[in-house]
Amino acid sequence: MEKRRFLPIFILLFLLGCSTANPPVPPVDAVLLRGVPFFRQDDFQCGPSALATVIHYWYIKKNIDRRPSYDDIAAAVYSPSARGVLGIDLELYAKRLGFDATQYSGSVADIRDNINKEVPLIILVDYGFLMYQGNHFMVTTGYTNDGIVVNSGRKQNEIIPDGELEKIWQKTGYWSLRIQPSS
Repeated sequence: MEKRRFLPIFILLFLLGCSTANPPVPPVDAVLLRGVPFFRQDDFQCGPSALATVIHYWYIKKNIDRRPSYDDIAAAVYSPSARGVLGIDLELYAKRLGFDATQYSGSVADIRDNINKEVPLIILVDYGFLMYQGNHFMVTTGYTNDGIVVNSGRKQNEIIPDGELEKIWQKTGYWSLRIQPSS
């Protein structure tokens, strides 16, 4: 008799564990870019994921159906020996596709300005500790009053408070990559 009472609870918990979570919904005050796709990254694939996100954003916005696949992008820029990508490889690949691409040292204000112009940026942050580097590419997709909304490769619409972003971004010299269609 005791086992029968727990069976419905067990089934409910099992089914909840199998459900997929929706991306978090940013607060009402958030300014978000519409139409930014999300490419979930595999291990050490944050660069290809970020690049695919921005390239596909522009192809969708310009109604261009023929797009490089995520796998094509990853094969072109990922370095197995480096277990990642170099920022210059992201820039050069975008240029080979005909985009204007520029690396520069950005700022939180610059991110907000680009979002207002409907331009997502790829930024490089460092989650490392002391001498250990933990570099990670992510795409800016919006902002709130006190944070930046990013697609981090593992999470969509993740909000990083301005102060936290400053701390992890400063270690990379505020590395930013702006990719836009050629004028």
